[in-house]
Amino acid sequence: MIYRMRVYSGVATHVDAFNAFFNQHLLPVQLRHGARLVGRWHTEDDRVVAIWEYDSREEYRRIQEAVVLDPDSASAKAIRDTLPQLFDSMQETLMVSTVLRGL
Repeated sequence: MIYRMRVYSGVATHVDAFNAFFNQHLLPVQLRHGARLVGRWHTEDDRVVAIWEYDSREEYRRIQEAVVLDPDSASAKAIRDTLPQLFDSMQETLMVSTVLRGL
């Protein structure tokens, strides 16, 4: 398994709009192509953190390619262009678990 973590900073003033946009437009596309959301959180210091799970790097690449090509992604981008700035920056990293299974 690999995990993708995205951390969005600077969301304090528009967190409700950001969450609504994510739930209505981004999440359905990701789920339709097989991405698995572990969780998404709004932190006390006004960041949004999302963790996604994939079986392998190859699966991650395949899903991301499908998401980019999905017509609903283009629609989401057009909608996002009408919204205020939802965050200042985004960092993304891939991770592997260090916890032994079966404990």
